Amino acid sequence: MWMFEPTARLKDFDSLPGLREAWSAYISHQYETNLYGKAGDDTLSALEELRLWGRSDSDLRVYNPAAVPLLAGSTPRNVFWSALPTSFDSQFDNSRDKFTFLDAPQRYGQQLTRIQDEYCEWVVKRNAQGKISSVLFTSEPPEYYNFLFYHSSQARELLLALYRDITGVATIRMEDLLTPTGEYDWYNRYNNEFAVHMQQPNNTLGAQVNIVSIACLLRMNSLGKPLTDAQGLIHCGAYGDGARQSDPSIGAAINGLARENRFITLENPVGLYMAGINWAGWKTPDGKPARDYWTVLRGSEDVNDPAKSFIVRARYEVPSHLNYTVSDIKIGGEAIEFGGQIAAQLDVRVAVLVSEPAQVAAPRVIGCKGAQPVNLSDTPQRSLRHSRRGPV
Repeated sequence: MWMFEPTARLKDFDSLPGLREAWSAYISHQYETNLYGKAGDDTLSALEELRLWGRSDSDLRVYNPAAVPLLAGSTPRNVFWSALPTSFDSQFDNSRDKFTFLDAPQRYGQQLTRIQDEYCEWVVKRNAQGKISSVLFTSEPPEYYNFLFYHSSQARELLLALYRDITGVATIRMEDLLTPTGEYDWYNRYNNEFAVHMQQPNNTLGAQVNIVSIACLLRMNSLGKPLTDAQGLIHCGAYGDGARQSDPSIGAAINGLARENRFITLENPVGLYMAGINWAGWKTPDGKPARDYWTVLRGSEDVNDPAKSFIVRARYEVPSHLNYTVSDIKIGGEAIEFGGQIAAQLDVRVAVLVSEPAQVAAPRVIGCKGAQPVNLSDTPQRSLRHSRRGPV
């Protein structure tokens, strides 16, 4: 039986019987909702959109491995991007203003939140002199903590224990993590201060599964010309945010694999992960390796192969006994004044498992989301979901 592992293969769930199974069911539900839809949901699933154009689930190339056996011979493919956002570049004339903006909480709708939007967020800690003492990075999805809060009273106690452990603040109470109406608050003061998990509203597992599910659909523009470029696809499919690095890159990669008639599913465990830092050009005051001050706090790092890293929490901090700070380290000759300078050297990744090209009819093309559907129905094709045997 297929089991979706907890994010980054974390062991938190091991203390409560049934929690791993419940998490696996939750991730499977994300797949089913985005691929096939659910009653009462106004958001178009991938299959619902296909049907508007006279297509069927045989034209899907993303599948849920909890419903369809993982296809033999599937191999991982990674998409990498920089943790430093580019969405706001047009607002600033220089890097200093951009870094200042990104390091500070900003208003997003009704919330004051971290605005960093590349599935990696950070919080900067400074000493009395204003120098950076440490930078905390997180790629942990908010759903992980939401799941604990709403699953059971025992899981809620685990949530509280995690907060205390991650922050080092033993006096945190459950009330400190709640909204005035008693719901779990992504923007509670301890998440704000310690970056326990991501809180920018688009940095979610749900967004990840949605992008992969929708991006696998082959598209054409209003003239009937196939779309293959990242920006054309993301605007036509109306998934993610075209101003980000991550969403267009993920979508284009998935669409390219679907055009090759490959079947695709997300790497297990499902998540967005920090892959590692480019240490070229770093210089410390005493000549020690700058990488020595990078500590992975949750997840794992493969220093030889970033594509195998599952980092979801890390800290960059110089030990106090060395008598210098992060701000005394230089990258490319520039002293580190902002957390964003480190984020610029940090890669984030998502991976999918990809089959060999299938020996079945290729997926059929549809138009853009929101365009007037035209029934393009032709010869029915076999569905992977219904055959459960995979392509032959």
